Amino acid sequence: QDINGCFDTATRTVLVNEEYWMYIPTSFTPDNDKKNDNFCIEYHGIRENTFLFKVYNAQGDLMYQSTKPNELRCSVNGGWNGTHYNSSTELPPDTYVYEIYFQDFEGWKHKEYGNIVLIK
Repeated sequence: QDINGCFDTATRTVLVNEEYWMYIPTSFTPDNDKKNDNFCIEYHGIRENTFLFKVYNAQGDLMYQSTKPNELRCSVNGGWNGTHYNSSTELPPDTYVYEIYFQDFEGWKHKEYGNIVLIK
């Protein structure tokens, strides 16, 4: 309102892009010492319903998989404890390969690969 009692409104549209990011560590130590015992990730800006994470041994056998990223999230004390997904037996120290699939909020598909070192 100005000094003459007149009103005016100005608007401007601002678009905010949700930038995605994901932190995936390269090693963990499931030795029950309360330090780095679980393999966990952190992320932002992904469509959780598109998430798929798999871990394989050197022979290509599936060791672990998850479709629920929040179960792997560090900030909620989630993570994989280094056991076989089917038998729950502890896996030996070794280098494992992971593949991860997800879509970001803008719909772009992501497919990444990497190594995880299980240390005891």
